[in-house]
Amino acid sequence: MVRTKIIATLGPSADSQSILRKMILGGLDAVRLNFSHGTDAEHLHRIKLVRSLNRKMKRAIKIMQDLEGYRIRVGRLRNEVLLKKNAMLYLTQEDILGNAKEVPFDYRGPLRVIEQGSLIYIDDGKILLKAIAKEKRRLKTRVLRAGVLKQRKGINILDVHLPFEALTEKDRRDLNVAIKYRLDYVAQSFVRNAGDIRLLKDILHNRHSECKILAKVESKEALDNIDEIINEADGIIVARGDLGICLPIYKVPVFQKELIKKCRLNGKPVVVATQLLDSMTEERLPTRAEVSDVANAILDGTTHLLLSGETAIGKHPHKVVEMMNKIIKNTENYQRRLKESFE
Repeated sequence: MVRTKIIATLGPSADSQSILRKMILGGLDAVRLNFSHGTDAEHLHRIKLVRSLNRKMKRAIKIMQDLEGYRIRVGRLRNEVLLKKNAMLYLTQEDILGNAKEVPFDYRGPLRVIEQGSLIYIDDGKILLKAIAKEKRRLKTRVLRAGVLKQRKGINILDVHLPFEALTEKDRRDLNVAIKYRLDYVAQSFVRNAGDIRLLKDILHNRHSECKILAKVESKEALDNIDEIINEADGIIVARGDLGICLPIYKVPVFQKELIKKCRLNGKPVVVATQLLDSMTEERLPTRAEVSDVANAILDGTTHLLLSGETAIGKHPHKVVEMMNKIIKNTENYQRRLKESFE
């Protein structure tokens, strides 16, 4: 039996009974439903799929709902857009089909809070823009880091404080699914403090739900309030994608280690997420660096490892789970041998 558990995000690549069955046989422990994407019908299909296989295979695969939270996103695009370095790009609040010159985004606040020179990260920093001018409903930017822009990708604007509610109206609607279908976990996005968690707790309690709350740590504010967040939540998720934007990327590994340590000392589960085996979205084998990254998270004491695009949209999701399980088994065997050598 392994100690470290595997959570896999379900999506178009893992929507069939045969694929999910292979993932379970490969070592899967829980699934994530990403409510930033997909319809209620798609999520319900996945819930029924997991429950059906649990009965047939006599398993107890857990189900986690990941709420979208307040997130600025790229709007609809005519096609994927190749953004070239130094190109000019307008971000508009108008509801248009985006193209290489103008792209919609769903920020509805005043553009005046975004200052000239502000850095705008898209898709966990794969694309980087710089704000150079403002119009009434458009932001003129220059592309600093080129890339392929896809619709619905997240946008982070560095050092701009955007006031938002702990739970959006969409989050509150989506919670109905978790409550009605008695899901095991709810992951709360962009948690800032213990008060955000208490709000969600009250809603779940008032509706007689036993869902456990996992707080996603993905901002400086969350790091500043980490002790109260760990105390209030049932566990945390180290969301390295957004952490790698709000912090210098070279600081993320040390913060990850500190967060794991704090959770272990408090007896709380801790989930490490983002780009664990990212290359396997396309390839059949991970990079050496990815394997080392996963092994080090296990050695540090993480309780869960969360796969995202690798299983949701990857070419061979069951192979990803199998590889993760092999890394866990080998690393935990090393830990046991090391412990025995000191006894």
